[in-house]
Amino acid sequence: MLFMGKISNRKLFLFGKYSLAVLPPKKWLSELGVKRGDNVELELDRTKGRIIIKTGKPAPKKISKPKNRTDKPSKDDWQPIPQL
Repeated sequence: MLFMGKISNRKLFLFGKYSLAVLPPKKWLSELGVKRGDNVELELDRTKGRIIIKTGKPAPKKISKPKNRTDKPSKDDWQPIPQL
């Protein structure tokens, strides 16, 4: 049994007319090395009642150390999300 150790409760929301969506925490995606534009594979496991997200690439071995609160944010630290 794989033990993830991280749990986050999220609500499903309507995306378009016929789809529901959930947003995983950005930190989790960063830890997996997933970024905007990457493809992921979804697998439905009906017997265990879960949806599995596969990134298709191994997670990076080195996770960057968080910045100290005293560090000043740079322009590259924050990017607005473009309108859809």
